[in-house]
Amino acid sequence: MILRQTLHNILRKILSTTTGKWTLLGIVIGIVAGFGALALYSAIDLITIYLFQNLTGFTLPRSGIVSGTSLYSFPTNYKFYLIPVSIVIGGIISGFIIFKFAPEAEGHGTDAAIDAFHNKQGKIRKRIPLVKTVASAITIGSGGSAGREGPTAQIAAGFGSMISDVFGLSDKDRRIAVAAGIGAGIGSIFLAPLGGAILSTEILYRRDFEVEALIPAIIASVVGYSIFGYFVGYKTIFDIPITTTIGFFHPTALLAYLIIGIATGLGGIFYVKTFYGIQGFFNRRKKIPKMVKPAIGALIMGLMAIKFPEVIGLGYGWVQQLLDENFNLFYNGFWLYASMFFLLLFILKVVATSLTVGSGGSGGVFAPGIVSGAFLGVAIFIPFHALLPVFSFLNFAEFIIVSMIAFFGGISKAPIAIIIMGTEMTGSYALFIPLMLATTVSYFISGNKYSIYRSQVNTRRDSPAHSYEYENPIMDKISVFDAMKRDFINVPSNATIKEAVSKVRESKTKSIMIVDNGKLVGYLSIENIDLNGDISGPVSSVMSTEIPIISKDENIHEALDKLTREPGGKLAVVDSKDHTMIFGTVGFAEIADAYNREIRRRKALLKD
Repeated sequence: MILRQTLHNILRKILSTTTGKWTLLGIVIGIVAGFGALALYSAIDLITIYLFQNLTGFTLPRSGIVSGTSLYSFPTNYKFYLIPVSIVIGGIISGFIIFKFAPEAEGHGTDAAIDAFHNKQGKIRKRIPLVKTVASAITIGSGGSAGREGPTAQIAAGFGSMISDVFGLSDKDRRIAVAAGIGAGIGSIFLAPLGGAILSTEILYRRDFEVEALIPAIIASVVGYSIFGYFVGYKTIFDIPITTTIGFFHPTALLAYLIIGIATGLGGIFYVKTFYGIQGFFNRRKKIPKMVKPAIGALIMGLMAIKFPEVIGLGYGWVQQLLDENFNLFYNGFWLYASMFFLLLFILKVVATSLTVGSGGSGGVFAPGIVSGAFLGVAIFIPFHALLPVFSFLNFAEFIIVSMIAFFGGISKAPIAIIIMGTEMTGSYALFIPLMLATTVSYFISGNKYSIYRSQVNTRRDSPAHSYEYENPIMDKISVFDAMKRDFINVPSNATIKEAVSKVRESKTKSIMIVDNGKLVGYLSIENIDLNGDISGPVSSVMSTEIPIISKDENIHEALDKLTREPGGKLAVVDSKDHTMIFGTVGFAEIADAYNREIRRRKALLKD
């Protein structure tokens, strides 16, 4: 009992400081991100071996993280006709799991986590991490075209949400924990901790950053990367052969990278439109049960994979073979046909991913985006190499790396994070300048409209999570004209002072407006009258022509500010150009009434 109380006190003290809170949460989220990434990574491998490979006899190439640079050859005598069977089995099982237990686990997990940040106070159901892990492993392991980064992001983000509730943190802190989880999950499984940390701040918006998430995301990413790397090796996702020299060596190369940026920007638009077009097609099929749709998407994708197995699974292994210059694996013929072949692979990979994930399957769009960008890069490189000798100093690997980073950096609307990931992916900053140029161009070519993450908002101002920071006070939205008193008491300038004083007392205020034939001519404050003296004279002899006025177009917040400096407690509401044209008066009572009416109106809308 004493030990428990002591631990409780220590925890409370840690959470009471910003540094202690985010250090603790960053470590815990990082641990879950690391082991969550490892669990998903291992589950995908197991299902790939025991379902896809055992059933079809087809062995997929592996990425550099596990297989080095060994060249790969197509297996012989595999059962090509069973490839769709494996992928459909995955679609059936994952569809059942998702729509039976957690429908929000469908699709690419990063987008769901972004949506939770903006629209759900960072709340993610506790079952999501487990459901997402199992469903994504089955989808990808059976051969579906999807990525593991998005699911890992949702897994870590889900735990960030859960641990925030355990510690009783605020909605704001829960959202930051979710953002840190997104970065830690992707940074861990992509073995890119710095890029992952930056991604957590950038991926929530199309043109802004969530800077508060950076420090906890850095801590979480480092911890997650350390755990995941300990078991799979502290390597880069792809191996660059030691015989391949990459880097920026001549300004002429900038023209080539500019062209890559334009091409990948246009390719990114195609990816986004295709993905959401196919997703919309499946969403409109209301008569088809939701849990069946992933199987239908898997069937179509599986039939494509019979002829083009390059669209199967993550696809990192195919990129590794391209980096190893195992070109004969894909196509050995006339350069034009080869270029068209890789352009076709790019299109098919985009369509395969859209069918797998857009139909309701569980998986990410990060890895397919990287692979699609690589195929597009090869399609560009081949004619460059064949027709433009001036660019002969550029090599295959450079084009692939720059293309796949520029492609996904543009459509993710997270160019800075993805550029950093590109350097972490190669283990070198040699291509930093080309990556900067091509990715920036791709980002602008694809435009603000085309993002693969639909839940992103433009800026913090547009996020419901930050609405309280940017929303104008209620008083700023109520005009003086709507709040003013129209039947205000007034007297003409030829009335006696005694009559004016009587009217002031009748109005239960300290002042009165002097109006002749509808025109405002003066102002009388009772504080400026000697009530013990002669009050039989005309008002014109004591009235002030310096009238406290406010334009009818101003708001009651501005009126309140002026009233705090006006002893008479009343303002004349006038035309903005003709200050003698009076519409009414406004005082503290009118402001209070208008404010209360607006509050009641808003409450009624919320009830409806």
